[in-house]
Amino acid sequence: MSMNANEPETTAQEEIRNPEVTYDTTDLSVRAVVWFLICLAVGGALITFVVWGVYRHIANIAPGRPGTVPIGNNVADLAAAGGDPALRFPPPRLQPDPVADFNKFRVLEEERLNSYGWMDQAQGRIHIPIERAIELTAAAGLPVRPGASGFPPHGPAPPGDRGAAGGINLSFAEPGSSAPAAETNRGSQ
Repeated sequence: MSMNANEPETTAQEEIRNPEVTYDTTDLSVRAVVWFLICLAVGGALITFVVWGVYRHIANIAPGRPGTVPIGNNVADLAAAGGDPALRFPPPRLQPDPVADFNKFRVLEEERLNSYGWMDQAQGRIHIPIERAIELTAAAGLPVRPGASGFPPHGPAPPGDRGAAGGINLSFAEPGSSAPAAETNRGSQ
């Protein structure tokens, strides 16, 4: 309802229209969409008939000689050509139980990893359990390149540098030096 008595009342059935606001007719025309769909249907039908004609021509090239393609040949033609190639082809060699095969593999690997045995008896090469190999390597030490210490630089971190360890700077000393193995440097928090 309107508050002014001079204005006519608009009902729900009347259409309110703004002449300055309309839809844009320049983007896409209905005629172009319809022509595209018609051309698409005609093109699809044309391609279907061309492919059908090509297959028919291929089938008529050698009518007296049976083909080995099962499609379009009857059983007698396939038998004359040596049988259906799909039936003569060997079946795939599938793994019937992959979980059991993997479990067998793991057992063999664990057995080899945790036992003594020959790798090559002629050359005198053996394998030992992994725990024993770790003990022997720790006792003997690993080889080091000459001139390389393998340790990070010494000394505490600069003041205020909390580092990746959350305020703890772990510095390592070279073997044989008198410096402590690990230092704690807590910066101001």
